[in-house]
Amino acid sequence: MGRALPAFSLFILLLGLLTHSWGNTADAQAPASLPWAMGMPSEQQFFGTVGHHAPAEVFHTTFASNVIFPSVSTARLRDLAPDSERPRIEQLSATTTLFNGRVSTEAEVARSQAGAVWFTPSMMGNARTDASARMFRVGLTGSEGNLRYGLSFRHAGQGFLLTPDRANREMWGEWRTGWVTVRNSIGQTWNNVEAESTRSRLEQTYGRVGVLLNRPSWPELSVAYARNSFNSVLDPIGVTPQRSSNHAIEGAIAFHRASWDLRLASSYTLASDLLNGEADGHIKAQTLSAVVRPTNQLVITPVFTYRQELRSRSGVRIEHPVASLAMSYEQNPQLLFSTVGNYGSARSSDGLIDNESLWWKGMMDWAMFTSSEWITRIAFEAGYNRSSNRAVRSNNTEDISGLVRFRMVAR
Repeated sequence: MGRALPAFSLFILLLGLLTHSWGNTADAQAPASLPWAMGMPSEQQFFGTVGHHAPAEVFHTTFASNVIFPSVSTARLRDLAPDSERPRIEQLSATTTLFNGRVSTEAEVARSQAGAVWFTPSMMGNARTDASARMFRVGLTGSEGNLRYGLSFRHAGQGFLLTPDRANREMWGEWRTGWVTVRNSIGQTWNNVEAESTRSRLEQTYGRVGVLLNRPSWPELSVAYARNSFNSVLDPIGVTPQRSSNHAIEGAIAFHRASWDLRLASSYTLASDLLNGEADGHIKAQTLSAVVRPTNQLVITPVFTYRQELRSRSGVRIEHPVASLAMSYEQNPQLLFSTVGNYGSARSSDGLIDNESLWWKGMMDWAMFTSSEWITRIAFEAGYNRSSNRAVRSNNTEDISGLVRFRMVAR
């Protein structure tokens, strides 16, 4: 059943492409003869209701093709590429709903392009494409009463822009009654999807089960148990294999109010290296996060995390505190200010690890001219980044950068 329904989505996807190709010879009133424009979704409905006594809809399928320009995050503004060289992703997807919406399946194929390739024909043409720049994804979700469930599979090559060289499959379920929710998921993920003989493949198998208590006017409580294992395969000669297992218990309490949200989470992890005498590592982590809304225009988001790791065999203790602050102020739809900063450090008791990092980024976006047809915007961005390694002084870096963007956007 898990393979049949995703395969069914692929069949519908191919059927839509064929009906689009033949639609030009059909009558003008046929849905398949509607034009397919890149970036504009096209819909096709099969077995729809006709008349007052027609049977209910069996399934409904939607096809869409799109081109997106994802933003590539970087702490240094000078690493940003010009807009003419921005990478893009071409997508083709199909979504099918069955049994009056109780079950839905989806399938997507995509590929990445960057630099001068931006000017090559689209994926709908005959352009040659490196297989490593492609991504394929299928999924299924369903619901029956208080039960929700889902299956998913994704495969992306090394050249794909978003989460490259990664494959994963997952199955999950959720049962809800009143203010109690039980969630469970199991899955597997791995890299080296092309099985290159020069590097190992690291496989991770994981499982998680949790309970959420969310009663009106009460704090939100959650507790979860997670287990994951790492195992390397296809190890080349001379490469040390890896095999480990982790068990974690997590708990969190959250408060939600009209002008603020607060969440405190804590976790304990027992890590075992199965190839090193089953040496255990004990990891404790606490996270305090908040969202403060003093006014409708201002949002402040502070986050503080403290992580401590104790390695049983060597007795080494590693401390890793991280603090971040983000603020956004929108005076009006024409003027926006935002800033985000982060500080983190990692130090070990034996002195072999002594790192420190600090970065900040600020932005002002102003719609300097607005008309019924165009919006002219100008944005000023500035950034600062510093990374220091007291154990290895030669690895220290520091830079400051600025950027001005000018955009004209059609309404």
